[in-house]
Amino acid sequence: MRIGLLALALCTTVFFAALGMWQLDRAEQKRVLFAEFEGRGRAPEVDLNQRGAADGAALSGYRALATGRYRGATILLDNQVHRGRVGYLVYTAFELRNRKESVLVNRGWVSAGADRRRAPDLATPTVDQRLEGRLSRPPQGGLRLEGRKLIEVLADGILRVQTIDFAVLSATLDVELLPVTVLLDAEAPHGYVRAWTPPGTDETRHLGYAFQWFALAVTVVVVTVVVSLRSGKGGSRP
Repeated sequence: MRIGLLALALCTTVFFAALGMWQLDRAEQKRVLFAEFEGRGRAPEVDLNQRGAADGAALSGYRALATGRYRGATILLDNQVHRGRVGYLVYTAFELRNRKESVLVNRGWVSAGADRRRAPDLATPTVDQRLEGRLSRPPQGGLRLEGRKLIEVLADGILRVQTIDFAVLSATLDVELLPVTVLLDAEAPHGYVRAWTPPGTDETRHLGYAFQWFALAVTVVVVTVVVSLRSGKGGSRP
């Protein structure tokens, strides 16, 4: 077997093995994320009426409670898919009692409907509420539209956005928002479809990818050995 082909087989094997190791590392990262999420869920609840705004981002994953009331416009985060259907995540600012800050509450998913020019039928209570949920960072990767409207008005009191930008929404709603959102509990009233997925639950997917890459590496080795043996036998014939 030619040296060039052996070198190619070696490089290919190393490449596939490296991809397998990378996927194992990703699986470990997801396992750590899930373990952290589970641990924070068992920790004492965070009383948002007592914690400062600077604590927000570091508290992601903890359970939270608060008293106050929903205030201002409803925010629809666009392009959110649930069971193959496109819709919105519904956010509303929750004004914390005895504090100047508010927190964005993710109240769940609603369908966008056939006519995107029309707002979905939404209802928001105006009386005092007890809020219970899980602190979370908002979804990442939304579109940031340069030179175009960052916020669209769909109806009176209903705005559509492509990404959750705390600074922009604070200015638009004229409130000071904590740098974290609350995933409303599935049993809590005044919400919509809530199928919250804990972070790190796709560990097995990365393990599956790792197995595939390692299997390819082994296949290359086996094929190389078989071809080499056959070439050796062919070259030794009289």
